[in-house]
Amino acid sequence: MKVKIHKNFFKGGKNMNGKKLFAASLAATMAFAMGITATVDTQTLAAEDTKEPVTLEWYYGGVGVQRDTELVEEAFNELLHTYEGMEHVTVHLNISGSSDHANSVALAQGAGQQIDIIQTYKLDFASEVNNGTFIALNDLLEEYPDLKNEFEDWIWDLGSVDGNIYIVPSYQRAANLMYFIAPKEYVDKYGDAEEFRQVIGDPNSTVEDYAALLEEWIENVQAGEGTNKYLWPIGNYYAMTNDTYRGFMDPFDILTGSFIFTEEDLVGNIYTSEDAKKAYEISADWYEKGYVLPDIVSITDFSSYEKKSMMNETSFIYYLANGIGDEQMMSEKYTTQYGFDVYAFPFGDAAHVTNVWGAGGNGIYVKSEHPEEAMRLLELLNTEEGEALYNMLCYGIEGTHYTKVDDTHIITLDYDSEEGSSSASFAGKKWLVGNTRYAWINQGGSDEIKELGEELNTSEDTQISKLVGFIADTSNIETQLAQVATVVKEYSNTLKYGAMGSDWEETYNDFVDALEVAGYSEIVTELQSQVDAFLGK
Repeated sequence: MKVKIHKNFFKGGKNMNGKKLFAASLAATMAFAMGITATVDTQTLAAEDTKEPVTLEWYYGGVGVQRDTELVEEAFNELLHTYEGMEHVTVHLNISGSSDHANSVALAQGAGQQIDIIQTYKLDFASEVNNGTFIALNDLLEEYPDLKNEFEDWIWDLGSVDGNIYIVPSYQRAANLMYFIAPKEYVDKYGDAEEFRQVIGDPNSTVEDYAALLEEWIENVQAGEGTNKYLWPIGNYYAMTNDTYRGFMDPFDILTGSFIFTEEDLVGNIYTSEDAKKAYEISADWYEKGYVLPDIVSITDFSSYEKKSMMNETSFIYYLANGIGDEQMMSEKYTTQYGFDVYAFPFGDAAHVTNVWGAGGNGIYVKSEHPEEAMRLLELLNTEEGEALYNMLCYGIEGTHYTKVDDTHIITLDYDSEEGSSSASFAGKKWLVGNTRYAWINQGGSDEIKELGEELNTSEDTQISKLVGFIADTSNIETQLAQVATVVKEYSNTLKYGAMGSDWEETYNDFVDALEVAGYSEIVTELQSQVDAFLGK
């Protein structure tokens, strides 16, 4: 009897130990000893070792290049070479700060540099698809069923346009809940926690309701702590073009730029809603009353005034954050993170899954000469098989950047929060590089939060956008969009911070007029037509 011993037989699946020929010879010896004639596919094994070397250039955002990025990249590639099909592949990590990622990609494209994989967080996914940046993955995915079966259809839809899948979505919880974070000392001493809980937790609260609560509170805080305590102007939280940080606003979908799709099935703009206008009016009033930091327009880094700095001598006294869990859980989380007791009052809106995946995803560049290797890498980073690789990009090297508690829990050495910052020797963003289902949990996270995220993704209460799978075609309005973006850049900070004071309405009217000249109405008409067609209206 002849038995052909497959090259994977002694590999424990696809993860290889680099001793393939030895394993094959051992297999043949064992077979011979049992009286079985063995044929070993040594030619295939040898071929794997003689493939031309391939380097994949991967562009993604995060915290940028850190002290140990090169060290981690070297260790990552060493581990990568132990996986089937990746013995000849080396990955170069082009990591930029999230705010610099789009520029980094554009510069590489403009210079004709090699690009193989691009993460879409902080990019305009619609524009990139319309510009032909990515290859469609449908056919490739058929060759990688483990990856294809990893996600539900609606998640793949979030990375699709017109039935074509362009990115592997970076899996995380599908939506966030919003929280009002404030120092417990200031709420207890100068306000009423139950009143905060009721107003913040009521989904029917209006911009005026929120403003009244905050105005009474800041008057008391400034009387007790001094006039160098400030509110984040409420207009700032009615000008969030990332719905995962939508502030006090109702759920919405971002269509392109600052243009949104509302719960009323209407196309609008973040900056021109009636709520936004009222918020700008209130912010201007606060600015004149001294409730807003006087030089707020000129500040580019607010880290000294917010979050863990809220108890500084000069600071804001509240912050809005996203997350998941009840008030107690989130209060404990941010108390640990900030180093002082806080309240985390949850907003009353249900979780909302937008039409575009908040964490973006990784797509294969249309000019890549190595789509098969790129797809195999994405499979490893998004399935259980590549758990060790994925977590290395999240946390670094065991013994250098973290210590293991058990198979799924670690202690990071440079930071105690769930994710590290640029000051850490190495810290990746787990929700950018792959599938958070396989992320280990450090001292800043918890099994409960991870489980809640999975539950949210399948909950009947989670609102999934009507526009899942819709991507706006902006080809006919590119000029108008660019002109509108220029107008927004000119006016937005002044409006949302209230820095024009009593002249707010004149400034706002000038803003609206400038938008109209730029092509605002043409954009709304075009986008409304597209979403109506998508919805079958």
